[in-house]
Amino acid sequence: MALYFSLDFEPPAWPAAVALSVTATVLWLVRRRPGSALCAAALFCLAIGFGAAVLRAHLVAAPVLERPMSGALVAQVIAVESNENGGLSAILAPRSFGRLDAAALPAKVRIHIRLREAVLRPGATVQLRARLMPPPEPVQPGGFDFARQVWFEGLGAVGFAYTVPEELSPPAGDIPAMLVNLRMKIGERIRSVIGGTSGAVAAALINGERASIPDHVSDDLRAAGIFHVLSISGLHMVLFAGSVFWVVRAALALSPSMTLRYPIKKWAAAAALFGATFYLLISGAAIATQRAWIMICLMFIAILLDRPALTMRNVMLAALVILLWRPDSLIGASFQMSFAAVIALIAFYESNTMRTWTSRPRTSGLGSLPGIAGTYVLGIALTSIVAGAATGAIAAYHFNRIALYGLAGNMAAMPLVGIVVMPMALLSLLLMPFGLDGPALWAMGKGVEGMLLVAHEVASWRGADRLVPEAPLHALILTVLGGLWLALWRENWRFAGVLPMALGLALWGSAGKPDVLIDRDAALFAVRTTDGALALTSSRPSYTAEQWLRHDGDGRSPREAARSKAVNCDGEGCIYREMGKPVIAFPATLAATVEDCTRADVVIAKVPVPHRLRRECGARLLLDYFSFWRNGATTLTFAEDGEITVATALEARGDRPWVQRRKNQ
Repeated sequence: MALYFSLDFEPPAWPAAVALSVTATVLWLVRRRPGSALCAAALFCLAIGFGAAVLRAHLVAAPVLERPMSGALVAQVIAVESNENGGLSAILAPRSFGRLDAAALPAKVRIHIRLREAVLRPGATVQLRARLMPPPEPVQPGGFDFARQVWFEGLGAVGFAYTVPEELSPPAGDIPAMLVNLRMKIGERIRSVIGGTSGAVAAALINGERASIPDHVSDDLRAAGIFHVLSISGLHMVLFAGSVFWVVRAALALSPSMTLRYPIKKWAAAAALFGATFYLLISGAAIATQRAWIMICLMFIAILLDRPALTMRNVMLAALVILLWRPDSLIGASFQMSFAAVIALIAFYESNTMRTWTSRPRTSGLGSLPGIAGTYVLGIALTSIVAGAATGAIAAYHFNRIALYGLAGNMAAMPLVGIVVMPMALLSLLLMPFGLDGPALWAMGKGVEGMLLVAHEVASWRGADRLVPEAPLHALILTVLGGLWLALWRENWRFAGVLPMALGLALWGSAGKPDVLIDRDAALFAVRTTDGALALTSSRPSYTAEQWLRHDGDGRSPREAARSKAVNCDGEGCIYREMGKPVIAFPATLAATVEDCTRADVVIAKVPVPHRLRRECGARLLLDYFSFWRNGATTLTFAEDGEITVATALEARGDRPWVQRRKNQ
């Protein structure tokens, strides 16, 4: 699967089918020869993974909007989520849009509605005027490709509404729409009872809607190392389904005769399976939640089959199911971090040292309470350390952030989540149909309030949220492979995995940094000054500026990064001058471009430049608006011998179905 995503072209389906057939045949022929069978099985696995990725790409293929358009949109509402400002974010399935042909209609679009009086009901057909645009491209070559992510989700456009949606037909009453309506009602109930930020966070823990959580709260949770609480994944599934399992088993165990005659543990596991499935449906069934549901189902099915519930084989089986179903999950941070954490935790707790410690005899009665409490606290600490170490490199690679005080944040917040928040969430869902959920939601709100206080306190510590520069891909690969070697083996040679991990971390800061960055819309530029920092040509806050600074490991704001004496701007554009550096001009008009061609080494124009001026320009390099319009975000790197290397997002992305190719005008 990684091979498929590393290609710079889209492979046809027939080579994958041929490879799968050939490797399967070879494996069958050599199945009785251990050495040959092992090699044939490895090739067969390569063919399966590559074939699954190719098949998935063909199955999800759907039209993508080619250019920004405005018009009347008629669509069916698939999902709706409220944001913190009172607006709506909706996923719609278009039926018609302006003059766009039906064959060119995207399968799904994401619309932001800032009008407070707007109301959307899942399953209904609505009409509104909207502005739709193609999914955004990476902000720099090799950067995060949002268009690739949403292409595998069937999303072909994003945009915003000009008018309040008008409902043309009511919801049809299908099951998906009913589930979305149930999610919305549960979220509204929780937010209305608990209220405030705590209510928004509590609703997110149950139905997965995070848009109503203020940004500063998310920043605090991220800096405190407990942002994972907002993502409904393994932790929530274990706490929710585990609570169902414990309650059902404890209730059945009240009857000694039933305990002796019937397999109440299996009955409790079956009840937990239904509970986990219900939680999956009301939480929105995000990818991380689906992955957690598969893993928790495997665990309870193992109990039903009298097998060990949590083993490395179950984890690998869950990974196999998820990857065959959603091969694109492999390149996502969510898949990588969750499985890295689970693999590391199982390897740690299955080690000989931990087995010896956990097998020690414990005292009974009231005298055991201090030991139980100590074991619980120690377990949280060890789990936080192991999971944090396993996911730290992956988080740093994808998000350029390290939560230095994550251990303190998790030790203070996770007891509240495990003992108060999630059990009360389960109780409130059970009581909600009867209108008796008030006390449970009140207790859940207090637990969430305590968690947010912990996050705010830890986030206020100096250096809590540390930015790190962008790392090369090979550094992450070495670190992950070393970690897998360390976790999967059981003999002493497992510790050889420390070597590639150390090498990967040593190479972390070896990624080359470009000298000039150019926005995909030619609206923003950045130059690396002699002190190694980026100087922006505009102080206006923007997503592109924030991403450039984050990739650089720079904690400054765009306004601070624009305060550089080396870059001078006026109404005609900007120019960069520093001793020993090429003079770089960013003209905003054609007249300024003509002038800058006589005094600058590099000219990067915001406007189209005629071919005649291109030939007459005396600069070593001239790029104009159409260069960026065709090729996307661009970077320049200056070598010591004066050579200029130009890298573009289009070149880095390759010729893939989610990449749009714009023709010359």
